[in-house]
Amino acid sequence: MNKSAGTVLAVFLFFGLPIVRAFGQNAPVVSDSDAIKYAGHSVAVEGTVAKAFKSKNGNVFLDFGGTYPNETFVAWIPVDAPEAADSGLLSLQGKKVKVSGTIQLYRDKPEIKVMTKEQIIVE
Repeated sequence: MNKSAGTVLAVFLFFGLPIVRAFGQNAPVVSDSDAIKYAGHSVAVEGTVAKAFKSKNGNVFLDFGGTYPNETFVAWIPVDAPEAADSGLLSLQGKKVKVSGTIQLYRDKPEIKVMTKEQIIVE
């Protein structure tokens, strides 16, 4: 391998690989009921959407494992994300879905903030 090809490879591995991992291609898959154990980690959370709804301010919420306040995991799409305008998100209720991203805790519940359509895969 010549020096310039090696440099390109090194740059991709440093910058490109984290971007690929961020969208879940290589992230570990966990169930919605186990999501709380992975707070702070990039994972793909898999489960059935118990409720899909849009709030008054335009945020979209996908509750897994039960409905609020008994959900085990939440995927939320903020109103300023382009995907929040997609009415198809509400049709995900009852469907098996995989959501990729970094799990954060909000009011002691695990959640992933969804900013791109690539983060949600309908199975």
